[in-house]
Amino acid sequence: MKEKLRRFMASRYGSDALNQFLSVASIACLTAALISRWAAFYYIGVVLMVYSLFRMFSRNIAARTAENYKFYTLRDRIAGWWRGVRARWDSRRFYRYYACPHCRQKLRVPRGRGRIQISCPKCGTQFIRKS
Repeated sequence: MKEKLRRFMASRYGSDALNQFLSVASIACLTAALISRWAAFYYIGVVLMVYSLFRMFSRNIAARTAENYKFYTLRDRIAGWWRGVRARWDSRRFYRYYACPHCRQKLRVPRGRGRIQISCPKCGTQFIRKS
């Protein structure tokens, strides 16, 4: 039996990080459907599970690899944004954060300096804010 499964999966894509995410999301949706009795969660969970199985048994390895690459790109982008939010939250006691009114670049200035003139390093705009 083990050898039959190995031969069956030999030319197939298998599991990856996107499949794991889809499986966990489908289980979460199915659990939410069980608790809330809202049919939309059930259908979303089933669709996610079917898509996960489709990806796992697919023979188009190049397409599945490209999907996984896009997933990693999006995941890393969200994780980077979250790391920035956490860093700003952790340093809020010592710094204030402003956005440049011209280019929207985030700028960090030390707290407790009174009204200061801030220069944006990206576009050179100068503006006055209270630190």
